[in-house]
Amino acid sequence: MLVAACGGAPPSAAPSAVSAPLATPNPHLPSPATAQQVFSGLGKAGLRITANTASLGAEGSDVVTKIYATYLGWPLDVTQFRSSTALTRLTEWPVGEAPGSGEPPIALAGMNILITWGPTASGTVPQKPDSRQSDGLRELVTALDMLLSPLRARTNVPVAYSGQVATAPSAAPSAPAP
Repeated sequence: MLVAACGGAPPSAAPSAVSAPLATPNPHLPSPATAQQVFSGLGKAGLRITANTASLGAEGSDVVTKIYATYLGWPLDVTQFRSSTALTRLTEWPVGEAPGSGEPPIALAGMNILITWGPTASGTVPQKPDSRQSDGLRELVTALDMLLSPLRARTNVPVAYSGQVATAPSAAPSAPAP
């Protein structure tokens, strides 16, 4: 007597799947970046930023687009310049100089994008962030460093990025060297 089985090969252990390593997407934006790409990247990084409005730069201006937003109770602006050269001309900040009257307490520049954060009032020294905003600043800088590095900063508080620390200027001038 002959017995035949239907249905193929006998059951065996399921073949183990060899998984290929997953490619980690590079979050760094191409240059030149757009204000919208940066704003979207900040949202993907988990920052809760509320867009208020946006505007286009004037004809012939170096500014292409500006997004006006709010982050942790302070105004946050993302400004796209035509080129990194145009942005660099505007942000030739003296090393160690704090923002002055009428300037935001936090300014971060990378590629062709300028991000300013904090209130501006003429005739007053820029406010320093409170503890909640200081935590938010670290998150903002981390996200921007991944999107736009290398960064440059002008702030009234220390900010760490890409292994660097932009220190806030001291209130007292240093003593002259002997």
